[in-house]
Amino acid sequence: MKHRMTILCLLLMLTFSLALAESPAVNDMALDLMGSTIHYPQLTGLNDPAVQSAVNAAIMEKGQINARLSRVAMLMNAPVKLKVGYTYVLEGDVFSCAILAEGAVITSRSTQVWSTVNYDLRTGTEITLDAVFTDKDAAVAFIEGYLDGQVAPELSAHLAAGSLTPIPASFTVSPTGLTLYYDIEDFRTLGDRAGTVTILWSEFPPELPALPMARTHLGFPADAPAAITAALADGSFPGVPAALGDPMQELIDRYALLTDPDIYEGGRMIALEDGAFRGVWILTDALTRTFDQSTVQGIRADRLNFHGLCTGVTTIDMWRAALGQPDTTLTVDEARAESWRIVPGTSDYYTLGDYRLRLHADENGILRSVFLTR
Repeated sequence: MKHRMTILCLLLMLTFSLALAESPAVNDMALDLMGSTIHYPQLTGLNDPAVQSAVNAAIMEKGQINARLSRVAMLMNAPVKLKVGYTYVLEGDVFSCAILAEGAVITSRSTQVWSTVNYDLRTGTEITLDAVFTDKDAAVAFIEGYLDGQVAPELSAHLAAGSLTPIPASFTVSPTGLTLYYDIEDFRTLGDRAGTVTILWSEFPPELPALPMARTHLGFPADAPAAITAALADGSFPGVPAALGDPMQELIDRYALLTDPDIYEGGRMIALEDGAFRGVWILTDALTRTFDQSTVQGIRADRLNFHGLCTGVTTIDMWRAALGQPDTTLTVDEARAESWRIVPGTSDYYTLGDYRLRLHADENGILRSVFLTR
């Protein structure tokens, strides 16, 4: 009986270990000391310990984590502190992470430094642009043309200094797009931040992206209402780092205002500097009081790519076929369009879980704006 129990325990331990091995996760490693904070990720639970070790070592090396940790001790009495934080995507076999060091990174003068880590968790090899695209040269040519033709004209009035081309070496990938991370001397925003630019997979020529995740959101899934409801469960659009109910002042402190708040029918539209908010506005109240009294009441995206909802591509017939008939449909004439700062057309409203999704098409029936509210 005793042997049976021992064997059973061993089997349970093995099953538990296998479950962990099949469930890679990210541990947050942190040091807080006298106003400086260092946070960096470390992977756990990978099936192959050698791959896990290689990726974790790359995070330490590329993020210069040991150097940052050593510097914290030198800044205990300094007026400018050091802060290191990160964001990451762990999707299938892909780990993609951006690490931001800001403050007294090198000298007492405040600055920002981006580092990125991209790895294939099956092989432990670094993901380069050659792996992201079917033709790297064609992809680079497209990206540079996109930056010069579409991004630079939008940002030129909002840069302290910068040149968007040639493209930087640092990038991350996610199911929604490719994000470029610039040296602060190459792309500095008015908020004195090192700039980023995100290009949605739906904005690339369809033959260029090679990663399977790049095709995840280009088409509607089999059960689109359920999938979209699940994707919106946290009150945000995928790829947009803001959610309904978030304090406005915290978002502004973190990302900085791109322009002064604009008026729309119902309140104010807030544009933020970060690349994730290009073509995205935060909707809040009329701001009769200060920002610290306001929260995110809605999110509007004119650039979006998730579960078949691709602005500039998806048609009203396509989303109705996938989502069914809307709860309400509104025809938006020129006067109403002006009050909402959108183009004339047709808006469909859907209730998905706790949220309301408004899909707005132009007069040609093409998706132009997506709104998320409670």
